[in-house]
Amino acid sequence: WFTLHGEVDIRHAEEGKRVVERYITFYRFSPAELEQIAGKTFARNVVLNRYFPPSVAPARKPGKVRVETLEILPLQIPFTRAVVHSKTSRASSDAVIVRIQASDGLRGYGESLPRPYVTGEDIATMVATLESTLAPQVFKLELDSGISALEQIKALMESWASVQRPPSNVVAWNATQCAVELALLDWAFKRAGQSLSEWLVPARDKVVYTGVIDATDPETTGEIARRYTAAGFAKLKVKVGIGDDTRRMEAVRKASGDSVGVRVDANGAWDASEAISALKALTEFNIEAVEQPVAASDLEGMRQVRSEAGIPVIADESLVTLNDAHKLIQEGACDVFNVRVSKCGGILASKVIAEVGLAAGIKVQIGAQVGETSLLSAAGRHLAAHLPEVEYVEGSFGTHLLNEDITREPVMFGYAGQGDLLLGEGLGVKVDDEALERLAADIVRIEG
Repeated sequence: WFTLHGEVDIRHAEEGKRVVERYITFYRFSPAELEQIAGKTFARNVVLNRYFPPSVAPARKPGKVRVETLEILPLQIPFTRAVVHSKTSRASSDAVIVRIQASDGLRGYGESLPRPYVTGEDIATMVATLESTLAPQVFKLELDSGISALEQIKALMESWASVQRPPSNVVAWNATQCAVELALLDWAFKRAGQSLSEWLVPARDKVVYTGVIDATDPETTGEIARRYTAAGFAKLKVKVGIGDDTRRMEAVRKASGDSVGVRVDANGAWDASEAISALKALTEFNIEAVEQPVAASDLEGMRQVRSEAGIPVIADESLVTLNDAHKLIQEGACDVFNVRVSKCGGILASKVIAEVGLAAGIKVQIGAQVGETSLLSAAGRHLAAHLPEVEYVEGSFGTHLLNEDITREPVMFGYAGQGDLLLGEGLGVKVDDEALERLAADIVRIEG
């Protein structure tokens, strides 16, 4: 009480304590719930931060340190319900967590979700690549703290990526790179006692998310749209390209009314002529945009859809690398970049891709991976809060989708899709190691 308010009157402190006790007793908070509430309330010391802002505070632990262990933990977390789109169906999370520990004992955590149909990576190849090439490079690094470590991490990733020769089925080792990069960033900023938001300075005080509706039957689609609308969401995305799209969009519009912005995502299900025909059939539903209407490699098809369907096109699977971004701009193939931190190779690479798009007049969506935990959601939220312009933001489902999360306080959207800024140290989340290890299908430990 004294720390939070700078209070010197003991009677006020005692009264405040009684009020808190009555509140806890009335609502019957469990110890775990109380810990989450206390963690959020006291995430930062408001008095010290008022007079000694973290951005000018000296590093908590000066000096360079090496990473001693790197652990890879593939997860298996059941979903509350299966998620379906035109390419696949998922009933559980297959996120991969990287946990590093340095010689000072401090841990950092990163996450990614390898997708064979996007980057070509899967869990097995990701683990093998980490063991054989990337982890040895991490162990050689003498890492600074906080913002001072950014150039080191960037140089490490660029150097490693430049010597890789991916097999023909791998577009880029972006998920592999992402998990390690996030772990290093989380560790470096924690060590400095800084939040990632002190580098990715927020351009807004809230991040507002889109409600995403997967490819399910019209009745269920309408019910999900009704719930989102009742919860105040202003934007919805509906998966299409599986048949029955007209009936499903009818159900969405009936539930949401005309004031909610609706876009669709085909996940590359159509060719150009099919996409144009399908989208014209959906014109009456006032579609804001279409995401990945054709195959990832069909940039000419995307350009044709953009020209003839009269609907803005969002590039997702077509946008994996910075080179892809330049090609999309050159070909005039899209109006919006869907930048996903795992797909695009981490925060550093994602930030560059987004900035290249904005500079070329391309709008930006910060997307998400289905089944991500609060760890990767935190990374996406930092990036979404920082960019000067963001058209759409997705993710932060937390236990709306996962049966259980791995952080003590889940990163989830609230009413109207709003998400608070994350101001805690590192990525701004506290990982529950017991839950992480219990939910892991395996733990691969690599020592430097």
